[in-house]
Amino acid sequence: MSLELVKCGMCGKATVVEQGERCVCSVCLEEERILYVRVRTLLRDNEESRLTIKDVAEMLEIDERKITHLVDSGYFKLALHGLRPND
Repeated sequence: MSLELVKCGMCGKATVVEQGERCVCSVCLEEERILYVRVRTLLRDNEESRLTIKDVAEMLEIDERKITHLVDSGYFKLALHGLRPND
């Protein structure tokens, strides 16, 4: 087991994770799960819209970096038709 020091994708604080694991601290794990559900619901309710990361962040009134973290973690994908769930 190899550990590495990384920056949490949600809050930006330094955290230690196992090599290859998601870059999220233990404090932000629950926030990440809740945010995923909120973003997924927003995207499903606005399927015809071409929402960008910026659009979603503004609609949910949260920092764009948190949406970018979810995309970078593989929860969502960016497509020509906007942000989409990665089903």
